[in-house]
Amino acid sequence: MTPSEPYSNADAMDMAALYALDVLEADERMQFEHALLDSAELDQTVRGLEETVASLAYGAVPVPMAANLKDRLFQRIAAQPMGASSDLLRLLELPIAKLRQKATELDWLLLPGKSGVEVATWQVDEDFREAAFFARKTGSGLFPNHYHASGETVLVLEGDFVVDGHVYYTGEQVAAPGKTSHQPESVTGCLLLCVSSMDDDILDV
Repeated sequence: MTPSEPYSNADAMDMAALYALDVLEADERMQFEHALLDSAELDQTVRGLEETVASLAYGAVPVPMAANLKDRLFQRIAAQPMGASSDLLRLLELPIAKLRQKATELDWLLLPGKSGVEVATWQVDEDFREAAFFARKTGSGLFPNHYHASGETVLVLEGDFVVDGHVYYTGEQVAAPGKTSHQPESVTGCLLLCVSSMDDDILDV
């Protein structure tokens, strides 16, 4: 229907209600506003509906907050999975010596920026959108600040890996939840095997 085509009475009332509720698409809203300009009666109907909509919240019966709501929220947060979730996690169970050897067989890429961190992709799981890759850093310093689209699990193969002030050494694992960001570091340098989302993002370089 174009702005020049009149609404039927039933259509006009339906559109008036939707307009008052502010749920019309932009083009539908503009089209209906043209109709309002041509009909004082329709305009008055809309104003009445808008007043009714504005008063709905005041007429709602207050519902008290559940006494245990806070505890339930924290329990739900605690139940959120930490770390990666794909079958690539099985790679973390391989002997560390074998993983170190595999790292020498791959092509390495230096990450942008001045962190000096290199990565080498090993395997990917397209269904889970996760990748198993090695990361290494020579000497002390920060890793790039980065965002995890989903959970990450890291196994330290050499050196030390510092996350939130906690130091992880060879053979130890650390997991991070999705929808979070952090900037780990190393004191002496490290070699890591990571299983993380293919949609992670480096926040600064």
